[in-house]
Amino acid sequence: MVEAWNESAYDDARGILTYENGYRILRTGEVFSASARIRYTPRHVLARLMGEAGLVVDEWLGDWTGAVFHQRSREIIPVGRLAGP
Repeated sequence: MVEAWNESAYDDARGILTYENGYRILRTGEVFSASARIRYTPRHVLARLMGEAGLVVDEWLGDWTGAVFHQRSREIIPVGRLAGP
């Protein structure tokens, strides 16, 4: 049996999510954990960077099921291609 937990905090001003995943093996009491920080780039900044890289976004998705992106979407998934000549 294993006990698991997740802790997270989001810094709106910097766009950084800090989180920790932890696991405890109940039989032995051993604890394992890992933490990470993820910086989220706003859509308008991502669009500019992609344009500067020669990419064209045909569609913005808001999740991995194909839902259209909106301001409350949990994901920002650009679908596109290299800009043509």
